Amino acid sequence: MNRVLKIFLTIAFIVSTLNAGEPTREQLITNMIRAYGGEKNIKQLNSYMQVWDVETKTNDGNGTDNRRVDMPYFLRTELIYPDKTETRVLIKDYGTKDFGTRKILAQGPMLDAMKLQLMRLFNPLVLRDNLKEIRLFIKKKYYLLSLKRGSITAEYFVSKKSFLVNKVIGRLKMGSRNMEFLTLYDDYKPVLGVMVNHKEIKYAGDVQTAVMRLKAMRFLKTPKRHR
Repeated sequence: MNRVLKIFLTIAFIVSTLNAGEPTREQLITNMIRAYGGEKNIKQLNSYMQVWDVETKTNDGNGTDNRRVDMPYFLRTELIYPDKTETRVLIKDYGTKDFGTRKILAQGPMLDAMKLQLMRLFNPLVLRDNLKEIRLFIKKKYYLLSLKRGSITAEYFVSKKSFLVNKVIGRLKMGSRNMEFLTLYDDYKPVLGVMVNHKEIKYAGDVQTAVMRLKAMRFLKTPKRHR
């Protein structure tokens, strides 16, 4: 055995030893499915409605977020504040924003931001369906699953202890600027057998924008299609 081959085998052994205790992408998502309540229960997260109390951090106008989700392409959010209402609808690559008196077509970074809002809600079964597009990074406290779609990326920070998602970072480009949206997930509780976070803390860049608390949730039948 020549010297170069010996060095190569030694390096390969060291790398395999260091990674021996770490899961593959498939193993990690399998662990997530168990932690969230099993495949049968998680399927409930493919279609649901939620009502959130919104404590805004950028002004004094607290409000309500009525959310409808149908995985993996549909998201409707109705934001109700004392002085305004805004409805956002995303159907795959088509998005609109309705401000009550006017409705606009979402394009560019606005549409990308809406897509990231849906991607951050992807449950373990949806992540498994997108396994080929996902990269796994090992951090000190987290497993990081990175899913890139075109110019946008969602990063899921999975706890090494619970295998639940503790935070998601969404990244997009706005001209020459890179934008980052962070959501922290807390207060997990079972709802009909599936683990659901009951608190979200949201940031845009370094600015905390809102703290949201789950008020009500209802699972629905998954529609065949929206459009």
